[in-house]
Amino acid sequence: MTMRGPMAASMTDLSLTGCRIRCSDLPAFALSVRISINGHGLELRAEQRWRRDNESGWRFIYSDREQERLKDALYRLGRMGSEAETITQPFHPSRR
Repeated sequence: MTMRGPMAASMTDLSLTGCRIRCSDLPAFALSVRISINGHGLELRAEQRWRRDNESGWRFIYSDREQERLKDALYRLGRMGSEAETITQPFHPSRR
């Protein structure tokens, strides 16, 4: 969710601290957004940390309760194995 409204994006990386998303229509001025993790009932505030073409990295800003809910979602995603669409590894720019 940006100031322009909801935008479809693909989350290609997810960790407890943040995520990487791919969005071809992300506004150039999007520095802070709300990211919904469909199927898990999560909507987290996030700040942009980096951007390259149509990919960007985001750091979550959340309460303790939201962090626990994200931990539960990551656990469930890990249990889904190869059927999971989301990678549960943290992003490391130096490995890119």
